Amino acid sequence: MTTSLGGDAAIVPITLTVNGRIGLTLYAPPWEDEDGEEWQGFLGDGAKILLYPGTRELADFIASGEENDLSDHPAWGYVQKLTPDDLRPGGEDAYDLDAVYEWASGEPDPVHVSALANVVDMAGRIADCCDDGALRRLVEGTPAYAELVADEVSYHGKEGRKAWNELGDTIADSWERAIGYVERWLSWQGDFSTNDLESETVWDRVDAEPIAIRLSDATYFTVRGYVPDDTRDEPTAAFIGGADSVAVFTEVADLAHYCRIAKDHALVKLEWWSELADVEDDEVFTPALDATYDLRKPSGHGTQLLRELIAFCDLDIDATVLDGPSIDRDDWRDVLDQVVGCFDRDD
Repeated sequence: MTTSLGGDAAIVPITLTVNGRIGLTLYAPPWEDEDGEEWQGFLGDGAKILLYPGTRELADFIASGEENDLSDHPAWGYVQKLTPDDLRPGGEDAYDLDAVYEWASGEPDPVHVSALANVVDMAGRIADCCDDGALRRLVEGTPAYAELVADEVSYHGKEGRKAWNELGDTIADSWERAIGYVERWLSWQGDFSTNDLESETVWDRVDAEPIAIRLSDATYFTVRGYVPDDTRDEPTAAFIGGADSVAVFTEVADLAHYCRIAKDHALVKLEWWSELADVEDDEVFTPALDATYDLRKPSGHGTQLLRELIAFCDLDIDATVLDGPSIDRDDWRDVLDQVVGCFDRDD
């Protein structure tokens, strides 16, 4: 959580996605009062957590002056002065309870593992704040969930794969109950048929996005954007890096640093690229869950990226071997080896 409001004793705008609805609320991470007692809490009415369809509706509630569970928080006076734009959460403050099944059914790449851990941890915080013993026992008392949140398992290697499969079985068996427990503590305020919670981000304005590329040796992070091409009617894919090379990183923080300071790469020509220099939160540079490309084996998702990399790096490769419906694994590896040869590992 990084979009904090009000200093050390912070209040954070977050979204919860539950049973197909996305709602906006406020969460106060643990803080100590003047007596040294620790608290945490959500925007609530004394019985349930209040969720709104957008920043305007949340701002209207705050402006109403109505008493709520955060009224006595040290930062509440600061929150009352905020505009709707100030109340828009970052992508790292979105907790999608519905997506847990999909994430757990895929590979244990860092992005999905982190997203799972964050959502399970948030369910535990709801249990604590609402004093829900059943939800607390489910989240904190289930070893697979507890290990995930505590970051005690790597999920790699033979034992890691076993732990990942056990986590998947646990989710299949119990997550529906967890959603049910959470749902009964939520009060949906207003019309959720339309909302603005997935509106424009800095990456939307830049017309680029961080992506993760999973190979057998590591997961690499880079940025792909689309730049004008005088020879075509539509923009073409381009990447950060030097001439005919792609800058990749194994840590999001290193990718963030590069994007803030590097000047000599193809994406600098994007109109809003310079905005990234002012983004202080490294988490903004974390790839979205659908921007992870597993290139360890042939796939349609990966083929799209390989074609873009081949074109960008101006490689003399016969890309027709990537034509479907099936792709020979040896051909895939040959193409992948040549593409990876253009990676500039700048960590």
